This record gives sequence, structure tokens and C-alpha cells, in this order.
Amino acid sequence: MFRVLPILLYFIGINSAKPTNPFFRTDYTYQPSQESFYKIHLVTKSWSEARVVCEAEGTFLVMPESIPEIEYLVKLMDENLPENVIAAYIGIHDMFAEGIFVTLTGRNVPTTHNYWSPGEPTNANNKEHCVHILRSGKYNDIDCSNRYPFICKKTLHSLTANPRCATSDVAYFPNDNTSSCYKLHLEPKTWSDAFVTCQAEQSYLAIINSAGEAQFFKEKLADHPPASLNGTQNHLGVYLGFHDMFTEGSYITIQGTTLSQAGFAQWSPGQPDDVGYRQQNCGHMFRSGLLDDINCFYKLIFFCERDIENTGHFISFRNLVSTS
Repeated sequence: MFRVLPILLYFIGINSAKPTNPFFRTDYTYQPSQESFYKIHLVTKSWSEARVVCEAEGTFLVMPESIPEIEYLVKLMDENLPENVIAAYIGIHDMFAEGIFVTLTGRNVPTTHNYWSPGEPTNANNKEHCVHILRSGKYNDIDCSNRYPFICKKTLHSLTANPRCATSDVAYFPNDNTSSCYKLHLEPKTWSDAFVTCQAEQSYLAIINSAGEAQFFKEKLADHPPASLNGTQNHLGVYLGFHDMFTEGSYITIQGTTLSQAGFAQWSPGQPDDVGYRQQNCGHMFRSGLLDDINCFYKLIFFCERDIENTGHFISFRNLVSTS
């Protein structure tokens, strides 16, 4: 039986009180003074890559809104960044027009404000169009291709609830015959990018464990006929979480089990065929509900899967709301 995710309490409004311990994701920290959740990513990215990662996690690259928030970001950097790392990316840039800095939501950031480090912004070599925040709390413009840590943010007021699927992402839907929830991504991606997208959602590229689950996927795909989808390759089917990258012809799931051990190994007639010799190393399901091997660089739609019973995201009601 599904239990109740704490995030639901934000919407219940018991005695009109806000939750005392609101939940977004296990890897984000709630800061009550800002009514927002934050995560500092230590793996460095370019500015554009950082923006994409935040969006994949259902958040945005932080755009500081006040001195208290900047002070919190400084504290976050001091507590998490190695001593030799000087800054983290934030969601400010002047890509639209040189010298006119704006946030990702279009809010102007005056260059005359004392938020900037002395002498900044400089647009050195006419290449500095992105902004990071120094450990001093001051802004600095920087080449967008440089790699830095970055900070993602989710505001409390933007929080949504999907308690059945233990996530704030309302696009996930349950299968009453399994202990999983799923999300069908209709933006086609390569197999690797699909894998990364699911990971960013604290899920995984879906694995079929039974004929019933394959039928469930088949029915969900039928709601999105090929003519309704972008991309010439989307008439094929969906990426799934299996491959033969380690040993040619030996197909295993991304969790290390064989297809038979996972519970479903029904290949389409003539498959796997590895057309192109060692080019078809990624898992795919035809719209028929049968398996296929396919070129990993094709851009296809895909299912992400969440195991609800093992998410560890549940805590008791009494810890979440104020009854005063």
C-alpha cells in the first residue's frame, strides 16, 4: 500500500499552517528564511550545462533576490566547496545584449549595484557573458564555457505534489499492478541522455519486469501515436534501461541483471540483430511491446521509472505540520 509523501502536507493546509519540514527531494536542503530549497552541485559544469542540470531536477539556477539570500549562498559555499574553489554559477547573464545583465526570468541586474566585485563586470576578451558568485558574495562575469560548481533552487510556493509517486513531479503516473511509477518523456533524446534525465529525476531508465508491464507501456504509447511526435525516429518506440555495452550480445539491465532475471525477455522476431555490427548496443521496445536492440545515438522518447516502496522519502505526519 502506498504511504503519504510529506510534500502533500504543503497542500493540505492543516489550520492554514505551513509545513514545518517541507519536502522536495532528498538531495535538496530547505532554508526556512528564504522559503526555498537549495542544492550546490560540486561537479563542475559550464554555465549552460549547469542551467540544464537544474531544470532536469525541476529547479532553476539560483538568481539571488536579496542580501540575506546572498549571505545564505556564501554560507552554502563555505560549508561545501573545497578551499581552492572560488565561486559558483548563478542564473545571471548578458547574452542578449552586451552589458545588460538579466536573470533567467528577465529581471534586470544593474551593473552599478554593489552586488558586483570591484571593477566588475569587465567582459574580458569580449567573452564574459555569464555570472558566478564569489565566496565573498560578490558577482563576477566569466566566460560561459568555464567550468564551476553551481547552485540550484526551488521555491516553496512553486512546489507541486505527487504523493502517490513519492515525487513533486506531477508527470509521473502509477501502475496499480506494480510498485512503480513512470514518466513518458516525449522530447526525444539519445539513450545516454535519456539515462541522465531519469537519474536527474531520482528515477531510472525503465526496466520491464513482466509481460503485464510491457502491455502497460504499450497502452501508454498508444496514447501518443507517431504522427503526434517530433522526430523521424519516434515511430520506432521507446528507449529502455538495458544494453549490451559490456559484452556484445549479452544483454543486461542498467541494474546488472539479465533480461530473464528482470522478468521479461520477449524479443521482436529477428531481434536482436546488431545491424551495423556493434552499433546497436542499447535497449528499445517497439510499439508492439516487444524488445529490440538499437543504435544508442538515435533520438527517441523514453520511460523513466521510480520504485515507490524503496524511495525512503516517507516520514510521519507529526513531524511535518504545526497544529498551533
